[in-house]
Amino acid sequence: MRAAEWWEFKFSPIFAIAYATAFLLKLSIISLWPLLLLLLVAMTACAAYVSVINDATDFKDDEASGKTNRLVGKSRAFITTLLAGCILSGSAVTVYWRGEPTLVSLYLASWVVFTLYSLPPVRLKKRGVFGLLADASGAHLFPTLLAVALVYSRHVGPVDKLWFASVAVWSLGFGVRGILWHQLSDLHNDEKIGLGTFARRHKIALLRGLGNFIIFPVEVAAFCFMLWQAGSRLAIALLGYYALLAFLRKRIWAVNLVVVVPQARAYIAMQEYYEVFFPLAFLLSSSGRYPLDALIIAPHLLLFPRRALQSVKDIKIFREAFKIIIMRIRVNNWLR
Repeated sequence: MRAAEWWEFKFSPIFAIAYATAFLLKLSIISLWPLLLLLLVAMTACAAYVSVINDATDFKDDEASGKTNRLVGKSRAFITTLLAGCILSGSAVTVYWRGEPTLVSLYLASWVVFTLYSLPPVRLKKRGVFGLLADASGAHLFPTLLAVALVYSRHVGPVDKLWFASVAVWSLGFGVRGILWHQLSDLHNDEKIGLGTFARRHKIALLRGLGNFIIFPVEVAAFCFMLWQAGSRLAIALLGYYALLAFLRKRIWAVNLVVVVPQARAYIAMQEYYEVFFPLAFLLSSSGRYPLDALIIAPHLLLFPRRALQSVKDIKIFREAFKIIIMRIRVNNWLR
């Protein structure tokens, strides 16, 4: 089900938005754990469905381009069983939310848009900008708004339209960058079969400019507005800390940040912050109001450990590097 491609990359930021929304509304995060668990089940069913249906509909294209397809050698009964399991799980969640039209609409929107993205004759995947927006909406926009709406379902009071709007702009921008990165990474294979993705239809220079000067600035502006609305000083402080880590990686290891165009020795800008520091900032901030919310930190890290562990390893290396630098300075001063 290709979980390695979407589990942490897409799910951790979505849960971070749920935590941030709860903090904004002054709700205890731990009181929302049944909703968060159901959100995890709902998103897993949808993401698994997307992975299976993508591999099933890409079978001939992957074979022609020489790309790996996980359904090679699998029987039709096996594939049908996988799809049935996903659809039944998603249907159960939809029935549970039947009294919440906003939740049902946002949840089913991801299923519908990815079905249109993959299945012929529509197959938005090969229709340029429509495929780009479909993937970004199905993987980021609708699930993120679902997380916001789910937390709001426990809130008595008016809906903050500015919060919804800023989250929508941020998640769509992040989603567009993610699918552009994916399409550019697959560009060689797509060229072999003439697949009309957005990245293949446009020059890399144009895509770089689009990402660097339009999509990313809008995404960051919306995200900064979100942080200002939520009012977590820790989230802002950790954003500065993340910038310091990025600077040290650049200086020590020559590892660069990129916006949309993949490069050797580079990783996508803000991804680590969204996955690691963003959720932790609001879990810790909420723990200041509701001490029991700290109990959510361990399950979150157990669910999404990979990027967090890598960040911790890098921080340890930087600390050792600083110790060596300080030691050398002291030795040089002593020799003088």
